[in-house]
Amino acid sequence: MDRPRWRCSFFLQHPDGIASLAAFCHVTRFDWVAMEATGGYEQQAFAQLSGQDQPVAILNPRVARQFAQSMGRLEKTDTIDAGMIAWYAEVKKSLPLCLAPRSRPQLRAPVTRLHQLSEVRTAQLNQQSLITVSAVQATFDQFLGLIAGQIRQLEHWNRKSPRSSMPTRCGMNSTRPSAPSRACPIVPWPA
Repeated sequence: MDRPRWRCSFFLQHPDGIASLAAFCHVTRFDWVAMEATGGYEQQAFAQLSGQDQPVAILNPRVARQFAQSMGRLEKTDTIDAGMIAWYAEVKKSLPLCLAPRSRPQLRAPVTRLHQLSEVRTAQLNQQSLITVSAVQATFDQFLGLIAGQIRQLEHWNRKSPRSSMPTRCGMNSTRPSAPSRACPIVPWPA
């Protein structure tokens, strides 16, 4: 497959910059936006673009980089990355993601908190093993008891919460749609 020619532009990572990206895609007749998952930095752009009915595919950055290397592109610049991300998304026929239902943060928050509490419990148990003074040991036991109670509450809540509202890729509940024809690459640019 020949590498298509890309128009590359840079957009600031704030609402006005993202609105400019949406306008750029509309004017240049790009059907969708492909971007890498960047540890959460992509979420604002994804939410704003999806809210404007602009399809967005989020890609694994490691796999996109491996694709670029397999195509002989070893150097890294924002322009090269943007073109490679878009090319990879087209070759892979990446599907756009649907905007998550409003209930998703309510579903994710307890899971995130449960993970945090589990990490705190592990750290406290490790620290407690280094302490030999019984009065200090007792403070660890009190704190670990509090953490255990919160973990039980969250586990109970998670068992009761509905799973039907979890988000999926667009079109995955029916037959797989063909991917849109032209991807608009995005290069995150700090505000």
